[in-house]
Amino acid sequence: MADDDRLRLEYDRAVATFRDLTDIRFKLLALVPTLSGAAVGLLKAGQASVTLLAVGVLGLTATLGVLVYELRNSEIRLGAARRMGELERELMHGPLVAKRPEGAPKLVGIVPLEHSVGLALVYGAALAGWSYLVAWGALDAAHAGHPREIGVVIGAVAGVAALLEVLRLDGRD
Repeated sequence: MADDDRLRLEYDRAVATFRDLTDIRFKLLALVPTLSGAAVGLLKAGQASVTLLAVGVLGLTATLGVLVYELRNSEIRLGAARRMGELERELMHGPLVAKRPEGAPKLVGIVPLEHSVGLALVYGAALAGWSYLVAWGALDAAHAGHPREIGVVIGAVAGVAALLEVLRLDGRD
């Protein structure tokens, strides 16, 4: 097998890996906020504390598990993208997709159009919702005053922390 054929085969495999991981990402990004939003939206005041805790802990744990899986896939996807770029330079005398120039566009002039930002926003919001349910349930079980309101604050802080951590771990676009 000629060197060009081997490089072409490796390139095709890298493209397939990248495509498959991108497909998984889109599916997860559709599923996670849908389930999180539905669960948070369906639970109302008057729910038993144990229900809030059980649903919240289950959702929080599952979402964290999916996020860990997603972040690992991001590492593999990034490696595939780098290798694709190297192979494109060898096979095609240049990459198919150029690097984004400095000053890339921003949504409403604030939010950079980067994959890692979208990922961080989705998982930050989902983890905020689950953290809210856990905090609300725990505070309600402890008979704390204003458990729902305090739960909102705790959920918001957890969501911002998750957003920043996902940006730190995945901010390699």
